[in-house]
Amino acid sequence: MKISVTRGAYNFAFYFAMFWVSGLTGLTRAIPPFIQMSVDIAALLYVGAFLSLKFYSFVYKPSSETEKPLTSDESWKMPLTAGFVLVGLFMLFKYIGKEYVNYALVGYFSFLGFCSIKFWIDTLCEDVSIFQPLKEIDVAKVEVYRWFEGKLDISVFDIIGYLISAAIIAIYIYFRDWVSNNIIGAAFCLYGFENIYIGSFSTAFIMLGLFFFYDIFFVFGTSIMVTIALGIDGPIKLLLPRVTDPRNSLIGLGDILVPGLLLTLCLRYDLLQYVEKKMKESKGKLKAAFPKTSSEFPKPYFITVSYTHLRAHETGRNLVCRLLLEKKKKKKK
Repeated sequence: MKISVTRGAYNFAFYFAMFWVSGLTGLTRAIPPFIQMSVDIAALLYVGAFLSLKFYSFVYKPSSETEKPLTSDESWKMPLTAGFVLVGLFMLFKYIGKEYVNYALVGYFSFLGFCSIKFWIDTLCEDVSIFQPLKEIDVAKVEVYRWFEGKLDISVFDIIGYLISAAIIAIYIYFRDWVSNNIIGAAFCLYGFENIYIGSFSTAFIMLGLFFFYDIFFVFGTSIMVTIALGIDGPIKLLLPRVTDPRNSLIGLGDILVPGLLLTLCLRYDLLQYVEKKMKESKGKLKAAFPKTSSEFPKPYFITVSYTHLRAHETGRNLVCRLLLEKKKKKKK
C-alpha cells in the first residue's frame, strides 16, 4: 500500500521545503545562519520522514529485498564502518596529500550527486500531471542485466532529469559554490531517508548510542574529525552564509541523517498506531484502516522528536558543530 505524501494539505509545504533546502532562499546573507540551519534541517526532516512512508507496503511484510529493515546486528556496524572510513581518509590526507585525495572524492561525490539529484527530480515530479506525457515517451531501452532483470526504459522526462543533474554537478565542480553544494547535500539526505529503513526502536537506540561515543572520541579525543571536516572538498555538509562574515557556517550531513532516521521511525510508528486502531474499528480490514494521505493520521511521536532534534542543533548565535570546530582551532593555537 502506498500513502500519497505530496498531495492535499502537504503539497505546498513539500515544494516549499525543497525550494528552501536548495539554497535559493539564502542567496542573501541577511538571514542569520542559525535560522537558515533550523529551516534547512526542518525541511529535510519533514520531507525525508514522509518519503520514508513508502516502506508501508505494509510494515508487517516489506515488499522487496531492498526494503528489509536495518537490524540490531547491522546497526552497531555503522559507527564502526564510519570510524574506519574516517581514519582511512585521515591517513590518506597525511601520506598521499589532501589535494590528490580530494580529486578522487570530487569524482566519487559527483557521480553519487548526479544519481541523487535525478532521484530528487523524480520525487518532486511524481504526482505532477503535466510531466506524465513526457514519462510515457520512451527514447531508448538500455540493457542493464548486470543490475536489473530486464531493460531500463529511458523517457524524455528522464533525459531532462539527467541534463538538469549534470548541469548542477558541473556548476558545483567549476564554482564550488554553496548553493549547488547544498542541493547535492540535500539530495544525499533525502535519498538516505527514503532508502534506509530502521525496523525497531532498540535498533535505533543502539545505533545512536554508538554514534554518540563516536562523536565524543573523534571530535574531542582526536583531531581526526576536524581535519577531515575542514579538509574534504565535497558536498558532505550544508554550508550556511553568514551576515557579517565571509566564512560559511556548516553542519555535517551525518548530523542530520543519523538522528533523522529515528524521526522517520517515529513517523512510521505513529502510522502503525493509527492503522492498528482503525483495524480494530473496521474488524481487521487493512484497506479500510490504511490512510490515503499522510495528513489523515496524528503524529505525536514525530512532532515531539522533531522539536527535540531541532533544538539540539541550535545555540544563541551559531551552530554547535561550528563552535566545536572553532574550539579545536583555538586549542591548536
